[in-house]
Amino acid sequence: MNRTLIIHTGGIGDFLLTCPALQRLAETSRIHLAGYRNRVELAVAAGIAQRAHDLDDVEFSSIFATPSIRLRTFVLGYDRVIAWMRDDGALHHAVEACGVTQVQTFSGLPPNDWSDHASRYYLTCLGFDDAPPLRLHIRPSGMPHDVVIQPGSGSRRKNWPLVRFVSLAHALERSGRSIAWCLGPAEGGIALPNGARRLDSESLVELARVLAGSRLYIGNDSGITHLAAAVGCRTIAIFGPTDPRIWAPLGDNVTVVRGNPWPTVEEVLAAIESH
Repeated sequence: MNRTLIIHTGGIGDFLLTCPALQRLAETSRIHLAGYRNRVELAVAAGIAQRAHDLDDVEFSSIFATPSIRLRTFVLGYDRVIAWMRDDGALHHAVEACGVTQVQTFSGLPPNDWSDHASRYYLTCLGFDDAPPLRLHIRPSGMPHDVVIQPGSGSRRKNWPLVRFVSLAHALERSGRSIAWCLGPAEGGIALPNGARRLDSESLVELARVLAGSRLYIGNDSGITHLAAAVGCRTIAIFGPTDPRIWAPLGDNVTVVRGNPWPTVEEVLAAIESH
C-alpha cells in the first residue's frame, strides 16, 4: 500500500469536512498528515490516518524559499503529496523539486460559486463520487456531561448573540439540565454567566472524547460544532449568515436551526425538545 502525505492548514471544521475524502483515500493508501497537529491528530485518533506531523517540526515554511534538508528528507518518504492550501503553482513545483512525482494541490475552500455540501468538494478533488457517513470513532471520556454549550466560533459574524445563549442556558437549567460551557483560545473575551461551569480540555482529541460522551451539544457554525457532530454527540447547530446547505456539520444526529437573521431562543428550545 502506498504512502500519502496530506498537507492541511485550514480550520478545524474545514479539516473535518475533508475527512470523508480521507476515509475513501485510506482504502488504498496509508495516510500521514501535516498541519496544525492539534487539529490533524483527530484523524489519527479516529483511525483514518497513521501519523500527524506539525508543520514546524518538518520545517515546512522552507518550501517557499529553499527547502531544508529536513523537509526534503521528510517528503521523500511518501509516494504522493496532496495539499489543501492556497497555491499559485509555486508550492506544487517546490514539492516536485524535492523529488516527489505525484503532487496535487487544491484550494483549501470550495470556490465561491460552489452550491453543494463542502464535503463533496473535497471528495471531487480526489475523484470520489461519495463516501460513507462521517463518524469519528473516538473513545468517550469517562466523565460524561449533560449539555455542552459553545457560544463562540472563528468569526464573530457567525455567533448567535451571547444573551440568547445565556437565556437558553437558564431555560435548560430550569428544566433540570446541567450546563458546561466550552470556550476556545480565540474566545477568551466572551463573558460567561456568573457561576458558569467551564469545560477545559488540553487538546482537541481530549475535547472530542468529552463530546463523544455528552448527551447534547449546542453551538454556532464552528469547528467544535463540526467536531461534536462527527463524534456522534446529539448536536444543535445554530446558523445565521452562513449557508447550512454547504457548511452544515456531518453526523447522524444533527439538527440545524436557522433564522432570519437568527433563530429565537424559543425556536432553539423547540429543536432541542423535538427529539
